[in-house]
Amino acid sequence: MNITPQNRHILIEAPVEPEDDGAPSTFILPEGYEKPKSEHVKVKVLDDSACSLSFGSHVVVPRHMIQEIDIGDTTFNLVQENYVLATVE
Repeated sequence: MNITPQNRHILIEAPVEPEDDGAPSTFILPEGYEKPKSEHVKVKVLDDSACSLSFGSHVVVPRHMIQEIDIGDTTFNLVQENYVLATVE
């Protein structure tokens, strides 16, 4: 299934978060504790709705602005063009 971004949105490939290896820690942590994630994340541009970013380029966006859309068994990640903070070479 394909999706075409509209209204200044960018289809991105979100990074895969590493799984916890389950190794015992030296500290006792509360149940369900997750290590804090960085505020920004580098993502790959897959498609856009008419901005100047080239496909396959990498950009930095705020992690909390990534929108996850589930259609059937496929998940798409979109971010609005104005949340792109920088391009990464």
